[in-house]
Amino acid sequence: MDTEARLLDDFLPHLFGYHLLQVGRLGDANLLTHGKISHRVVVETDGGRDIPHPCLWAESDALPIASDSVDVIILPHVLEFSPHMQQVIKEARRVLVAEGHLLIFAFNPASLIGIWHLLSAKEGRTPWIPCQGGRFPGFGRLRGWIVGMGFDVISTKRYFFRPPVRIGARMNHGRISDPLRFLDTAGLRFWPFFSGAYLLAAKKRVTTLTPRKSLRRQPKRSLIAVGLGESSS
Repeated sequence: MDTEARLLDDFLPHLFGYHLLQVGRLGDANLLTHGKISHRVVVETDGGRDIPHPCLWAESDALPIASDSVDVIILPHVLEFSPHMQQVIKEARRVLVAEGHLLIFAFNPASLIGIWHLLSAKEGRTPWIPCQGGRFPGFGRLRGWIVGMGFDVISTKRYFFRPPVRIGARMNHGRISDPLRFLDTAGLRFWPFFSGAYLLAAKKRVTTLTPRKSLRRQPKRSLIAVGLGESSS
């Protein structure tokens, strides 16, 4: 998850608003360390872990969050392990404000990671990813869903071109040397579509034809609805 954290370090400082929401976590990485949005909340779907931010316990496809109340939502490998991928995206759109941003991290099935995961599942072995029974959405398929549900894709990043094996780092003249690091550089240049994972950044599309309101300072939005937020289902 270190790569995901670095990618977010590039995105989050340029996004503004009142509320930032991370839905789910893969591993124990803290992805919300940077950015200009001070109110950061994690929606946790798997209990028993220490979280350094305010936390809600909920399902990713039925968020207890008020509609049109969140400025940025991060989905770190949530879709792969949800039985209702499209519903998760619909919920994110419901919760986001107009022109709010959605950042999705997902594993690529057309990659060494995807092939390894498929073979592991067929052989009945425990997947190397710390979750069970994941389904990897193809980039084109996910992009089509996002656009069809009212988002504009503004950026994509592909990363992690290494095989899913653990090779110990070596010390070289006092520095840590990673023997597979060159694959990330070469892959991004020569075979980008076969990256192990990708980041898709999108903005909630505004479809209203009414004139925009004046730029007077608006009252701060409440993140949590009275009771539970209405699901988009």
